[in-house]
Amino acid sequence: MAKESEMLSIKLYNVQKQEARIMGLEEYVVGAVAASMPAEFPREALKAQAICCRTLAAKRMRIFGGSGCRRQQEFDVCSDSNHCQGFLDVEERQKLWQSSYEEYSDKIHQAVEETREMVLLYNDRPIEAVFHPACGGYTEDSENVWGNRVSYLRRVECIYCKDSPYWKTTRTFSIKTLKKKLGINFDDNQVDKKEIPGLIHKINSTAAGRIKSIKIGDMLFDGDEVRNLLNLPSTRFAWKVSSICFQAMGLGHGLGMCQHGARGMALLGFPVDEILKFYFTGVEIGSLEKPTISKPLKGKVIVLDPGHGGDSGSTGPMGLSEGYVNLEIAKVLAECLEREGAAVYLTRDKNEFKSLAERVRLSNQIKPDITVSIHQNVFNDDRAGGTETFYYPGDAEGKRLAEHIQRNLVCSLMLCDLGAKEADLYVLRETNNPSVLVNVAFLSNPEEEKLLSEPEFRHRAAAAIIEGIVSYYQK
Repeated sequence: MAKESEMLSIKLYNVQKQEARIMGLEEYVVGAVAASMPAEFPREALKAQAICCRTLAAKRMRIFGGSGCRRQQEFDVCSDSNHCQGFLDVEERQKLWQSSYEEYSDKIHQAVEETREMVLLYNDRPIEAVFHPACGGYTEDSENVWGNRVSYLRRVECIYCKDSPYWKTTRTFSIKTLKKKLGINFDDNQVDKKEIPGLIHKINSTAAGRIKSIKIGDMLFDGDEVRNLLNLPSTRFAWKVSSICFQAMGLGHGLGMCQHGARGMALLGFPVDEILKFYFTGVEIGSLEKPTISKPLKGKVIVLDPGHGGDSGSTGPMGLSEGYVNLEIAKVLAECLEREGAAVYLTRDKNEFKSLAERVRLSNQIKPDITVSIHQNVFNDDRAGGTETFYYPGDAEGKRLAEHIQRNLVCSLMLCDLGAKEADLYVLRETNNPSVLVNVAFLSNPEEEKLLSEPEFRHRAAAAIIEGIVSYYQK
């Protein structure tokens, strides 16, 4: 019988060849490792790379609740190493390795096979297992590169890439060339020192020694701008003024695994688990667990947003509070979703006011697979009634989720079908994941208000939303 991981397929868009591929996950990992790390690296380093590549793929694969490739939306990943990760097919590997093809192919296949199904997990979820060629002495904190703190991407001191060709790189520029490349003006008559008024000053660097911002001449740059303009390998650079000599440490963004550091650790006898746990703080190595048809919500993270709450919401003609109704439906929904194996977070668990911005911030902080906002409609004509579900314009997954939920709500509640439709609503626009806003019924309609006051009706509404979520993940 084929192993579970062999039955897992990944949809790849090959950017270079402009073609679609569907292949087994482990076959994909072989091509990703080949594109990411020199095949002559030692076995434990290649195993570490295989786990990183598999984890990055699992993080994006829709079968595991990932968002897929955001550029090629019909695919799980693309082969652009600057977006998802690189990939080399057999023909490209043969061309690259030539007479060493058999040797290198066997090495990488062995590394992938020995780590079959292994991924890096943080809070039981696959991580962004990023990597770079060489850190130059320190890896970097995520907030200094991405702008947000990621618990497992913490700065570590690394001496293991000291033998790499990227440990220290020197680029020398004449004053004339520097002025031209950066488009700046300054007085040439300066001396060698760290800060040179009028030339290099106002230097802001991270604890790892990478330049965050720097003023050169009369222009203020961030470190990445200088790195790109001068073609430096990293932002961890220093300088001395003769011409102007920049010394850069390492190669790449500095996040996650230092590949030449992994090589150095492997040569010193470190096993793969110690290599990975050195570069990724607080992670565990676990196995992929594929959701089953009977449990499609297993492992999914879902945020439920029961609206503002408190006294700020609307009330019906009989005085029924929207904040109360929304919360009661959300609580039933959360309980049922958890029984299906999902991890559920409510933006509020009491009938108290929480601002829209605070609820959205909480959802983005949790980084769920989907967000479902639960509301009731209010209109000045008390004859208006029905059910509707909104999604943000252009959110393809939000639209699909809204259509599944709307279909099940209408079938279960037998209210007027107002449709699944676009809306530029704050809660939809600002959440960083597929999201929908459900108006279960009209609180301003006396008949529908009476229904909303009944626990049995609220349970039916919650069950219909769950059926919609389940069918969304099954198709």
